[in-house]
Amino acid sequence: MTTGWKGEGAQHQGGRPYQEDSWAMRTLGDGALLAIVCDGMGGHAGGATASKVAVEAFVQALEQGGSLADGLKDANDAVGRTAAGRSELSGMGTTLVAVLVRGDEVRWISVGDSPLYLVASGALERINEDHSMAPQIDALVKRGMLTEEEAENHPGRHTLREAVMGQPLSLTDKGSRRLGPDVKLLLCSDGVETLREPEIAAAAIRPAAGLVEAVLAVGREHQDNVTVVKLERAR
Repeated sequence: MTTGWKGEGAQHQGGRPYQEDSWAMRTLGDGALLAIVCDGMGGHAGGATASKVAVEAFVQALEQGGSLADGLKDANDAVGRTAAGRSELSGMGTTLVAVLVRGDEVRWISVGDSPLYLVASGALERINEDHSMAPQIDALVKRGMLTEEEAENHPGRHTLREAVMGQPLSLTDKGSRRLGPDVKLLLCSDGVETLREPEIAAAAIRPAAGLVEAVLAVGREHQDNVTVVKLERAR
């Protein structure tokens, strides 16, 4: 692989009756490695369809030479077209986090709350924005208006402020970073957040399937779907 990067992915439906996550990874014609994770919402048919359609449209746009922004636009348009006139898909949508890695640089784009982590020297850093209500709720802890336990169990914590639904997007995160020699990147659905960040960092030395297994080992009732795509430099 000419990028000097390799990747792998794993997922599990957890304690849910269906899987709404989708993911993909491709080496593009210019040698860049593309990875994407989408976490659908809108019930069995809607969530699964939205994430699948978004991933397929995004990957196709990049394979045809488009940018990350082009991929997001095409994914958003595809979700909207697919839902149009179909009552069973009304209100469907998906989060989206995608990266391009080439050499010592990563570029990303994301909508929603699916995290993109950078792991270096055993430390974990989330490098994309969280478009759920969680950051606002955590801010209330800092202001002394909620306890940490109240914030963690707040019923609105995972409510999305933005998602890929075919409507104009007001919240989009995008950026780039230079990468050191021993970093790892983790694209995840928010089901991985059953683990605390130090636990995710510790499990990041394992294959993607091992990180998923660490989530399931917690034994959380009604565990959300969990998807992990792990990228690291090829040796």
